[in-house]
Amino acid sequence: MTKTMKQVQLNQYGSPNELKLVETNIPQPKAGEVIIKVEAIGVNYSDTLRRRNQYFQPTPLPYVLGSEAVGQIISVGQGVAEPYVIGATVLAILPFGGGYSEFVSANAQYCVPLPPNIDAKKATAIFVQGSTAQLMISQVAKDLTDKTVLINASAGGVGSLLVQLAKLNGAKVIATSSSDDKLKVAKANGADETLNYSKENWSEKVKEVNNGNGVDIAFEMVGGDVYNETVKSLAPGGHLIVYGCASGIQGQIHPEHFVDENISQSGFNLAFYITTKTQVWQEALGVVIGLIAQGKLKIETPKTFALSDAAEAHRQIEARKTTGKVVLTTNA
Repeated sequence: MTKTMKQVQLNQYGSPNELKLVETNIPQPKAGEVIIKVEAIGVNYSDTLRRRNQYFQPTPLPYVLGSEAVGQIISVGQGVAEPYVIGATVLAILPFGGGYSEFVSANAQYCVPLPPNIDAKKATAIFVQGSTAQLMISQVAKDLTDKTVLINASAGGVGSLLVQLAKLNGAKVIATSSSDDKLKVAKANGADETLNYSKENWSEKVKEVNNGNGVDIAFEMVGGDVYNETVKSLAPGGHLIVYGCASGIQGQIHPEHFVDENISQSGFNLAFYITTKTQVWQEALGVVIGLIAQGKLKIETPKTFALSDAAEAHRQIEARKTTGKVVLTTNA
């Protein structure tokens, strides 16, 4: 077997052009690790933030983006036991990056065996998007039964799953996106109402479609004016759950508004659960995988790019030309 592989590296911050395809050595497993021959790599909006060094955590250089990969185990380190054996297909979470590669090393405790009936490319949506959506519902929102829920960026990787999971948990869903085409995706996923947040004062429209009332819970990751309007969309006593700021622009709602309306805000960071509440994270993954296997949760066929086209994948994400999951493949 060859000893080298192709990998996309980031050596300086900037545009997608800074993503360079290089040849490097295939990693060797340390104790507790497995080496995976990668088939599919998840691309997330957070990757574009890291590329620009705008992520909430500093990105060291050189850096290899990619926090999730699916493939077959080709070697194992000391102390690794079943089911993580050579030949097994697994989904691996990579908290410190490294995914944009033909081969990756992964901590076995951050891997999950892949059921044979789940496509590898679709499976990349389970880790970051699937567990983010499930954990925000089960651990942060906690109970959606008979609640009215607002979901922004509802056609995105997390948003499209949030819509479905919220409905499965008994909520009325008002979904928003930046275009009418994306709203069609949300509607197909079960949203009760859809609104375009590119239009001014859309928070008033939220109340119009909800019998004059604000929403009980809102999931927000856009930032800027969308964040401001989302806060205005909440009913007194409502709960805002923030899990990102894709626009890179902070909202400007004064803190007193939260006091006046008795509104609460929670933040969500998946890495916290992976590294400090691993069992809770794994249980959330199990729920998502089970729902997919039962046909109750659907994952849109991902938009796929070759590993060598990582820069173009970033361009299309930043231009808002994608819905659902975006995937790099090593055999495209």
